[in-house]
Amino acid sequence: MNLPRPASVPIIALALVCAALVGCSPTPAPKPTPTPAFASEEEAFAAAEETYREYNEASNADLAGNSTKDPQDYLIGSALEGFLDGREYLRTNGLALQGETHVINFQGESATISLGSTEVSMLVCLDISATTLIDVSGRDVTPATRPGTVGQRVTLIADTSAFRISQESEAEAGACLLG
Repeated sequence: MNLPRPASVPIIALALVCAALVGCSPTPAPKPTPTPAFASEEEAFAAAEETYREYNEASNADLAGNSTKDPQDYLIGSALEGFLDGREYLRTNGLALQGETHVINFQGESATISLGSTEVSMLVCLDISATTLIDVSGRDVTPATRPGTVGQRVTLIADTSAFRISQESEAEAGACLLG
């Protein structure tokens, strides 16, 4: 029988301790598999529509002077720039917009859903017939040829699950004809 030599006992003990420590080390926690913020186009369109409706409500409340949410909070990129430019144009020309805009309907056009972001493009039809443009003397200067309904091509982007409006432009004439 071969007994270990006294000098090799500490080496064997050290090896056993190291093996035990390696075997008992905690297993790293599994990382969650990233998933898109929206499971389908329909879900993305519904969330984008909700965001646009909230934006419209905030804009109407802002015009009425009783805003609790700033419409700018819903905007980024060129949509925010356009909003600020519009406000500045009204201010420098002594004009004010009064009344409310009402959302008539939405038509989803495209949705790109990915892990990092979701982009949705929609046609939004708005009833603007209850709005007027007022000059500094209080006179209605709304163009007589202005239609009561307008269409807006809107792009919204969500980086997690909350959308923000990134682009908004006037749709072609007749895009929102109802009938």
